[in-house]
Amino acid sequence: MTTRPPHLDEDRLAYYRQYFADFFDGDFKPGMGTEDILDTLYASEAGGDWLDLGCGPCTLFWSIALPETIRSIRSVDAAEEALAVLREANNGPGVPRAYQQVLRRYGRDAGHLHEMKSRMAGFHAFDAMAPWPAEFDGQRFDLITEFGLFGLSPDAERYRRCFPSVHDHLRPGGVAVGADWIRSAEYVAEEGHDNTYLTEALVSSAIKEAGLTPTRHRLCPIEGDTLYDALIVWSAERTP
Repeated sequence: MTTRPPHLDEDRLAYYRQYFADFFDGDFKPGMGTEDILDTLYASEAGGDWLDLGCGPCTLFWSIALPETIRSIRSVDAAEEALAVLREANNGPGVPRAYQQVLRRYGRDAGHLHEMKSRMAGFHAFDAMAPWPAEFDGQRFDLITEFGLFGLSPDAERYRRCFPSVHDHLRPGGVAVGADWIRSAEYVAEEGHDNTYLTEALVSSAIKEAGLTPTRHRLCPIEGDTLYDALIVWSAERTP
């Protein structure tokens, strides 16, 4: 296990470890939109330098669908505890069961995951929905992703404001891929965050207003889940 800084909150660390176990140690769960994200990443054929925003402990899972032309991987999350669990996954020798199943889905083996682990180049603790830290000034990436982050915005206007930073840090010809889950009425009542403002039209307009070119946006219904009704998977390009 990796050495962790003493300031990490043990309860939050336990939360992210349990999250990892729930989603990756057991069987891959289809029908939750995850396969739509993976297929979009796979179809993008994106290589080069990758920045994963709001990564949680999940960056390595998404890397399964990407080609070995990925040169470097940097992960961003506001929670240091999420990054700590991601580091543990990166340093661990095992291949979780869900990883194994998704590797087979794309005709790959554990060697692919090992290569992706070797390209993990940085773990950065900041909120990518706020102004980015100065260390990222002038930095550009070939692929930027966000899965479940921008949909935490309190309203449609704040959601739109997430995209200009993606544009500014994407190289010309680069690709952005994202997805945001739309909460159920039950989850909204429980947690108080209502993101039912999310629509395909909003996603498309937010991408265009930021100077990017949308290449895909798709509403994927989710059945039998108490937390989410659907998710919107999207991709975009920064034209040269």
